[in-house]
Amino acid sequence: MIIGKAKTKLKFSFNGYEFNLKPKEKLLFADDVFRLLPQNLQTQFEKAHSVLPPFYEGQDLNGKTLLVFAQAAIGDALCMTPALREIKKRYPKMKLWVGISGRARPVLEGLPYIDKLLSHPAPIKEVVKADYMIKAVEMVGKPQFDNMNMIQYFLWKFHLYFAEDETPDVVVDEKIKKEIEEVITQIKEVSGKKKILLFHYLASSIHRTLPPRLLKDIEDLIWNEYVPVICSLPEEDIAVEVTLDVYGIRAANLSSFMKDIRYLIAAVSLADAVITADTATVHIAAGLKKPAVLISGAIEPELRCGTYPSVIPLRPNYHGQTCVSPCMIHATQTPCKEAQIKKQFYSPCLESIPPKVVYFALKDAELACEKDYPKPKNCPLCGYEGNFSLFEVINQHRIFECPSCNLQFTYPLKAMDHDKAYKKEVKDLLSISSMDYNWAKTVLPEEEEIKRWEKVPRFNVLLPILSVIPKGKLFDVGCSSGNFLLLARKRGFEVYGMETSEEAVKIAKEKFGLNVVKALSFDELPEEFKGPYKIITAFEILEHVDNPYKFLKDIYSMLEDNGFLLLSCPTFYKFENIALGYRKYKWWGEDFPPHRLTRWKPWTLFYALKYVGFSEIFIFTEPLVPEKVLEGINPKEVEIKQQDGLNFIIPRNITSLIVLDTLKFFYFNSRFLGNYLYALAIKGKTYNNWEEIIKRAIHYSAAEIIWEKEIKYK
Repeated sequence: MIIGKAKTKLKFSFNGYEFNLKPKEKLLFADDVFRLLPQNLQTQFEKAHSVLPPFYEGQDLNGKTLLVFAQAAIGDALCMTPALREIKKRYPKMKLWVGISGRARPVLEGLPYIDKLLSHPAPIKEVVKADYMIKAVEMVGKPQFDNMNMIQYFLWKFHLYFAEDETPDVVVDEKIKKEIEEVITQIKEVSGKKKILLFHYLASSIHRTLPPRLLKDIEDLIWNEYVPVICSLPEEDIAVEVTLDVYGIRAANLSSFMKDIRYLIAAVSLADAVITADTATVHIAAGLKKPAVLISGAIEPELRCGTYPSVIPLRPNYHGQTCVSPCMIHATQTPCKEAQIKKQFYSPCLESIPPKVVYFALKDAELACEKDYPKPKNCPLCGYEGNFSLFEVINQHRIFECPSCNLQFTYPLKAMDHDKAYKKEVKDLLSISSMDYNWAKTVLPEEEEIKRWEKVPRFNVLLPILSVIPKGKLFDVGCSSGNFLLLARKRGFEVYGMETSEEAVKIAKEKFGLNVVKALSFDELPEEFKGPYKIITAFEILEHVDNPYKFLKDIYSMLEDNGFLLLSCPTFYKFENIALGYRKYKWWGEDFPPHRLTRWKPWTLFYALKYVGFSEIFIFTEPLVPEKVLEGINPKEVEIKQQDGLNFIIPRNITSLIVLDTLKFFYFNSRFLGNYLYALAIKGKTYNNWEEIIKRAIHYSAAEIIWEKEIKYK
């Protein structure tokens, strides 16, 4: 912060305020705000010193005055409101002052818990009256701000950490709302009573602005339900109308009515739903509890809307030549590097989002705003009865988490029709996912097929374990065309399998001579397939069943005494999820209902197996391998500055190699960071040192996988 003392009498307009200063009068600036002063005005100030109030560190504020000194954009100011509201709630006898930019001031005016609004820069004679102050300036570029959700950032700055309501307070000017409402009513009448979709495709940076073509494609999808309306602020874009004409977009353009932020707030309050790239708009929509979709390429959307239950965060799944989304570059005046390489204007990561995904996200946002909806009465695994927290809404399903065993499950819990899903007959997120069963139909000759699957990490890690399990009858649940059964038969097991796909069963029988039967449940098995077995395997099956407790109990009953279960499922805490935080609404892949019905944490799987009767249980994952590391981190290019001024840049592909090589110890020693979670469970007792066996298995598997692929990374 800078204290500037006027050298002479000064009268000027700056940062949304009018200033009339006497000689020697002092103002408190944020550093970057002072740099925004015209050069001729900067020279009219000299740097001075004053004793400022101490920074607030969580003291009792009753009877005290707290000054929050912020250089906040509109969105930042909105994100402060939960912290402002919460601190006044905790200390009702305090006085709360806020210094804010003139542009953001309208969103704070009228809030009952703010006692005084000061200008930014703020008069020192007012600042020194406060007992404490909070410095909330120069945020972008600071690690705390860049890596924390914005609501959480301000709660942290205020030493509050949590708030009862973590959505912004938004004041609607009723006079302005009435003015805008007349126009909105006319649009509804002309459109045949359609719902209003406010579409804000502009952002504060070219880097984050949505391609207008995306609006056109979305418009075609929603046209029977919504009429899209553009409400851009006047300083954002003077060519909105031209853009709409060029792309043939039928949206109503109300940008000429948007005189300032109060008009945008009124427009959002009258809309039925919102799709936006602009973060201020999503904060307004969240505060007004409107269904909203935030489309974000450069910035991880969870950082902007992670505490908003009515907002769906939509991110790209983009891997380019220079970056992987999100690149975390906040603002640029020119197209991003990736766009420049492709000789285009809009960021390719945003163009990579299928319009259907935006439409499905909009439908999920509507679902997320429903107040009365079916809630589970008990956990399908442990039977806990009580309150279940809602984790996310995705693909028109709600996912809850059990507070007792931590199982995440969809409710209602209903398995999908796999044949329809694989044929893309169901029009939802799965129709644009990578889900494909053709890999199970495309098989090689037996020896080649065995070599192929022995190299796959999720099977390779099991080979050392199989070598110490006593030979006997092995039953594979969901055996597909027999890939794992071939590996087990080669190692001396008498193999059996069950599979729901008739085509896969036919391949397993005719191509490989495997003893496999078509069945959807254990009850459908022929008598000769019901066991008992020395070992039962079930790879990536558990997450698809609608009664996980019964599934595991049935397996337990089919095992002989001192029999083994080898089970796997996608892990909640794989490296990518730990590195990036568990990103909600990950629309690519298939980690959502109705394809996957449950999500498992290590202790949840342990608890489940203990609950059904297994005596010895060991939890681990496949090795963490280089490709999986790069799914969780995004190494950047590095500029090396030399004293002679001859700087050079280490490109991203080289920094990636350096990181991967440095993390090799991770690949051998990471017990829980791989993509698939495993359980080795024993019905009875054994006398092996399974901890050492599993540790060795991970070591051997990592060595084989990485060294065989090392050429690829050099």
